[in-house]
Amino acid sequence: MGRCEREAAAETHAMSWISWLCFGICLGIVLSCFRKGADMLSPARVFGFVWSLAVGLTELKFSALQHTWNLLSWVLLLTGIAAFLVGIFIAFVLNLEKELVPISEMRQLLRKERVRETQLFWFVSAAVAVYSISYLVIYLVKGFLPVFVVGTKISRVDFYVFGFGVFINSTAFIIFFTVLYHLLVQGKKGKKIFLTFISLIAVGSYFLLLQRFQIIMAALMCFTLLYYATNSIRLRTALPLLGAVTAFFYWIASLRGRHLELLSMYIYTTAKMRFPKSFASLTEPYMYMVMNLENFARSVNWLDHHTYGYFTFDFVTAITGLKYWISDYFGIERFPYLVSGYNTYTAFWVLYRDFGVIGLILIPWTLGLGIGLLYYRMRTKPTIKRVTAYGVMVFVMFISFFVFPISFLWFLYNMLALYWILRCTMIPRLGDVHSLVPSPQSNEGSSLGERRLM
Repeated sequence: MGRCEREAAAETHAMSWISWLCFGICLGIVLSCFRKGADMLSPARVFGFVWSLAVGLTELKFSALQHTWNLLSWVLLLTGIAAFLVGIFIAFVLNLEKELVPISEMRQLLRKERVRETQLFWFVSAAVAVYSISYLVIYLVKGFLPVFVVGTKISRVDFYVFGFGVFINSTAFIIFFTVLYHLLVQGKKGKKIFLTFISLIAVGSYFLLLQRFQIIMAALMCFTLLYYATNSIRLRTALPLLGAVTAFFYWIASLRGRHLELLSMYIYTTAKMRFPKSFASLTEPYMYMVMNLENFARSVNWLDHHTYGYFTFDFVTAITGLKYWISDYFGIERFPYLVSGYNTYTAFWVLYRDFGVIGLILIPWTLGLGIGLLYYRMRTKPTIKRVTAYGVMVFVMFISFFVFPISFLWFLYNMLALYWILRCTMIPRLGDVHSLVPSPQSNEGSSLGERRLM
């Protein structure tokens, strides 16, 4: 064996150990969920599982489009991940002495929450009406639907009219509040059927836009709500949901970019895959996950200037109509340094591109701390409002390997809608939320176990 071959073999061996380590962390996180009193949606578990899986898959290097990362790439990626986890850990330490409400008790408390049924019904109905009007206006102005122009030069991004474009992103909170109505409202069978019907129409029409983030956001918010408020969600249902979400990403990507009949082999060939053709169907989900990290690792080595908030505060320029004017005036390239058709870079790219290493440390750390504090606030004084807020953050952590959703206008719009509708419809609960929590003297071991879980 020559020197080059020995080096290549050693490199492959080293990469395999990184993958084994990451997959071991994934397995450890899954197994830890079976521990009595464990919360499988705790921030450290959610974020740790997503990123260990993403890094482990990336280091398999199944595609020739992938490359060997240098030290700078590894340091910058791990800096963002570590900063976020440190923020979560600080929140854990700050709440170390606080007694968490067991999840079983949370479910009793949350199911006792009261909602103004009539207001919630009309809010959802009005949201669907506004969505439908905006949808129709954009269609009449543009004259096409994205699902019918795949494979052409027309992009789904072109299906947009300033002002109306925001309201077609209402799907996430429409789905969520429909589920919440079913959960908290007793009786009212006719209204429940009506809300389900119009919500399904909204979701079905939204699929024609080939969008994905709002559906994923709604799915994770509803999953979080049902996990903390009912006995319906278990680990055995969480894993199939994760698979369904991955399949949905794959399906949307396939419709947006390729003809279905030759999809697998075409992507397999263009992605220059290194595994047998019999596994060609695995190419797209694999590439869809790993190329985000690859683009980040490659681009940080070429970046020679920063954009000082342009991407992090994308919602500001979008709502003022200055987004594309600023981009054109300063010559900002939205997708630089790409070598493939995959044009996302993980959430950390936005922060590094705008503010460099400082942004890559401070913003993930602040976000991790904020999510951690929100989590412990929810676990010590659970309410539907806090569970909803944390459900949004579960989505942010889950999608962080892909994009930084907090910067988008549609995300801000959904956040404001969730806050306002919950504020108007939820009836404040009277009494001490800790009344159902066992005292430390009566259940000291259980309380200590709860406090130690992140």
